[in-house]
Amino acid sequence: MSKLILPRLLSDGVVLQRRKAIHIWGWDEKNAQITVSLREKIKDSISEENILSSASISCADNGRFDIYLPARESGGPYNLVVSDDRGETIIINDVMIGLVWFCTGQSNMELPVNRVKDKYPELLEIADNNMIRTFKIIEDSSFEGPLEELNSGSWTSVNKETIINFSATAYFFARNLQDITGQTIGFINASLGGSRISSWMGREMLEGYDELLAEADKYSDAEFRKQVAKSNMENGDAWRKNLYETDLGISEHWEAWDGSDDIDDQWKEFAIPSFFKGTELEGFIGSVWFRRKFDLPKELAGQKARLFLGTIVDNDVVFVNGQRVGDTPYQYPPRKYDIPEGLTREKDNTIVIRVCVETGLGRFTPGKDYKIFNDKCSVRLDSFDGQTTENWDKHWKYRIGAKCDMIPPTDFINWKSTGLYNAMTYPCHNFPIDGVIWYQGESNVEDGYDYNELTKRQIEGYRKLWNEENLPFIGVQLPNFTIDCPVDDDWGRFRLTQRKILDIPGTGLVVTLGLGEDNDLHPVTKEPIGKRLALWASHLKYGYNGEYMGPEVVSAQKKVDRNGKKAIEVKLSHAGGLKVMDAGKGTEITDLFVITKKEKVQSKVIIDTDNGGLLVYIENEEAYEEAKEIMWCCDNTYSGGLITNETEIPMGPFLEIIEGTGNDEDKKSKRPA
Repeated sequence: MSKLILPRLLSDGVVLQRRKAIHIWGWDEKNAQITVSLREKIKDSISEENILSSASISCADNGRFDIYLPARESGGPYNLVVSDDRGETIIINDVMIGLVWFCTGQSNMELPVNRVKDKYPELLEIADNNMIRTFKIIEDSSFEGPLEELNSGSWTSVNKETIINFSATAYFFARNLQDITGQTIGFINASLGGSRISSWMGREMLEGYDELLAEADKYSDAEFRKQVAKSNMENGDAWRKNLYETDLGISEHWEAWDGSDDIDDQWKEFAIPSFFKGTELEGFIGSVWFRRKFDLPKELAGQKARLFLGTIVDNDVVFVNGQRVGDTPYQYPPRKYDIPEGLTREKDNTIVIRVCVETGLGRFTPGKDYKIFNDKCSVRLDSFDGQTTENWDKHWKYRIGAKCDMIPPTDFINWKSTGLYNAMTYPCHNFPIDGVIWYQGESNVEDGYDYNELTKRQIEGYRKLWNEENLPFIGVQLPNFTIDCPVDDDWGRFRLTQRKILDIPGTGLVVTLGLGEDNDLHPVTKEPIGKRLALWASHLKYGYNGEYMGPEVVSAQKKVDRNGKKAIEVKLSHAGGLKVMDAGKGTEITDLFVITKKEKVQSKVIIDTDNGGLLVYIENEEAYEEAKEIMWCCDNTYSGGLITNETEIPMGPFLEIIEGTGNDEDKKSKRPA
């Protein structure tokens, strides 16, 4: 059995960070002599290699060894040869030296290309690109302390087979960064849907947060975790089993409906898409079945097709003409099912959907596509005629299969404080990187902890972990979103908190207004986010001289304009090419407000391109005199045009004190240069 062991990160296809000492570490027997060499094939030779650098060291008493080879510029492919004095050798093949980034966060970082393939179908036919590689770490946690080695992961380069599993955000970041720098890009993907910021922080970073540390202590008990996992499984299985066994639709095979008319009134009309709230199903928990007949044109009848059913809360099973065509176990993924050839016909097709509602918040999400289609034509399956809800067809009907109590809550172990950091982040700290990109926050909007302070601690902690004082750290601000927000301005206010990351040197923040979907936690438009991340990275790290962000507020003050009218002048940086962009809601500027002691006043805005700013006019003289602050896009979503510069990156949300109003001594956000 081999005694010489290398970490998973040092494996075939690895991308090593340029211009930083190459760190090779691993384990062997006590005091074993280890030699490492970086080698390059000699041109026109099959077997001969040129040794570019080499070093040796003895293992410590615990068998650990750490060897550093001199830093190099980008290049490759190389081989790394690691051997000991007992004759064991490990060869790491296809080694590249380039730019390495650590990509981390929750579901919108984790979201794979598979979920955005309909938005970016060209990715399914992508050419091989050996200069973009990822190391994906599978969900893992540890509460006993940091792990020295990862429990999963291998290096993968881009091709048609692998791209489907790449993080969409991280891939687009890597592709755009490669376009800008011309370098090989490697990124480590350490992300998990639903995770909180404290999941990705170590104990030292959480010092003083006694509740979070107590949570970590509680889950450090392996037997307790085992019981929690067992209860999660048993409670969920028992709930679903009981619902299945009591469901009249299951026992009577409602999925096999042949399209015949109802004899009685047990099936009631229902409009799809819509919320259950405001209907007879408001607050309903259990299983409810929906069905309708539909006809198809010749171009679709009997052909392979796709069925889109938006998103459904909470889970569904779908049958077409009595045959099961798909199911989704939870609310977030889009319902996109394949209809096999020969299943449909021109007349009197049936679709039956069994929906299980777990917490009383059922819905067919409005604003989504409900259709069956192929590349020749499409047939809508929603209830509405055009854009109105007044005239909807009455083909959809529903019937309750079974009622039950709310599903027992799941205790997600891996989301607990320190767990993901210990198992997925800490083991990477020996591996030199160029920076961190961070897309997280959805799970922290409502938790009550100081996200700004936690972010500061996280950045300081990561910089200490990788031993680089100014390691770039680039966050992604949450996009527009409304459908599951319990309070009107939760996400809007949270974005202002995220904006404070720019107070810390060496950081960046990607503004995403206009890229979200008000009705979806997981928007599919990821390419612009990756591009904006790459622009920030290039600015912070690679000497990029172009514009890398949208307009940024510098100050606001009252003044009299050139026509003698009173106005509030908002000065902006990054203001080249100021304009208003239609991001799906028109070009009228409706999201800028002036705050007085009494009210929030919507104001007329004129872009002042001559001075690189905005002029804000308030018709009410009293409101103008009492104006204290000015705010932009501080609600969950936007309602009009977005102000951008030459990059078409929007101006980020802000709440700015108006100078000369008695609040000048208040601390203001620092601005990036």
